[in-house]
Amino acid sequence: DARHLPLRVDARFDRVLVDAPCSNTGVLSRRPEARWRLSPEGLTELATLQRELLTAGVVALREGGRAVYSTCSIEPEENEQVVAKVLAEHPELELEREERFLPHQSAGDGGYAAVLLKRSHAT
Repeated sequence: DARHLPLRVDARFDRVLVDAPCSNTGVLSRRPEARWRLSPEGLTELATLQRELLTAGVVALREGGRAVYSTCSIEPEENEQVVAKVLAEHPELELEREERFLPHQSAGDGGYAAVLLKRSHAT
């Protein structure tokens, strides 16, 4: 379970990718069955898991390291809101970039990605 990484105190990473489990709302054209699994409660549970996974990832970063958080969801609850909560809990992090991709505006699937930088000190 990636929420509980067995890290040594001196083991930190330059880069971390958190490709989190999600509701798949950005890929419904390829996975139409996902729409029947989506519920408000399920979305809340996913957002909690996503926040825990992203938190574990950023804790594993060295100072100056970057984390990429991505989902194949277009729901703010799984994307911008997850990142905002982690940023609020970790003042040493900075949002470098984020983008939501909507399936009707691109030739591919929908989704979300954010890049977080772990600064050398909280400001």
